[in-house]
Amino acid sequence: SSGINAEWPLRPGDTDAYEHGDELPLPGVTKGDFSKRRINPQINVHSVQFCPTGTSWSAATTEGLLTFSLDNTLTFDPIDLDTDVTPQHMRAAVQGDELLKAVVISLRLNTATYVREVLEAIKPDQIHYIVLALPLHHVIALLSFIVELLSSSNHLHFYTLWVSGILTTHGPALKKSSSQTMSTLNGLISGLTAQTRTLSTLCDSNQYFLDVILTLGKLENDGKENCGEIEVF
Repeated sequence: SSGINAEWPLRPGDTDAYEHGDELPLPGVTKGDFSKRRINPQINVHSVQFCPTGTSWSAATTEGLLTFSLDNTLTFDPIDLDTDVTPQHMRAAVQGDELLKAVVISLRLNTATYVREVLEAIKPDQIHYIVLALPLHHVIALLSFIVELLSSSNHLHFYTLWVSGILTTHGPALKKSSSQTMSTLNGLISGLTAQTRTLSTLCDSNQYFLDVILTLGKLENDGKENCGEIEVF
């Protein structure tokens, strides 16, 4: 603690330091002040759980939920995590037809696998009502996941319905928060452009194959007609 020992000889400036509440160094100490004590913060661990595969484990501590894994690609970054935000509650909400609740839980879990599972359980005619009820911060997060899913899912039309619903309902609000959504919107444009090129190439290829099939079918029919005419004569 700060203070002056009456037996210590005072040096110039010691009295001023004492009056201003500054600590005085120990006599004879030239490097550092060994009178100061450093105390490391204590962290209490309430629970530790290990992955069945033995590759990761998590600890619930006073510093939050800490997850350690041997897998460098593992990403665990939940949002507003509490006891109700679990995959089990998410699936129960889907089965109970509480679709908005299921979407919010999947977004708070912040994992693309869970978001995809919930979105693909929603019928196309229900998309508008889900998007309409979502808060804006969840809409931004959802749009980011949809951009990711556009490049990996086969349900292209389904996810474009989500994009259309989000932009139609929340377009003005997203425009106002362009600083937060600019990268997501740029990713959306790039993803849709890439899918358009892929589909254009596929459609052109299919058109050529159909033309070949129709031409071969026509030639075959013409050949059969010619053979029939020869047999008659």
